[in-house]
Amino acid sequence: MKEAVSKLKTEFNAKLLYWNNLKSNKAKALILLLFIAVIALKVFTTIFTFDWLASLFRI
Repeated sequence: MKEAVSKLKTEFNAKLLYWNNLKSNKAKALILLLFIAVIALKVFTTIFTFDWLASLFRI
């Protein structure tokens, strides 16, 4: 468990270092927009899947 937490901290620090080294605001905006789009896609896909499953059991 401690190894997993250590690995997670190392990965987070690497991503944070990459983010802080980015000089282009356009690149930062693109990465942020991509992150939000992936989360939105996941949420909407989950909602539509549950709606589809609910309609299967509705008679």
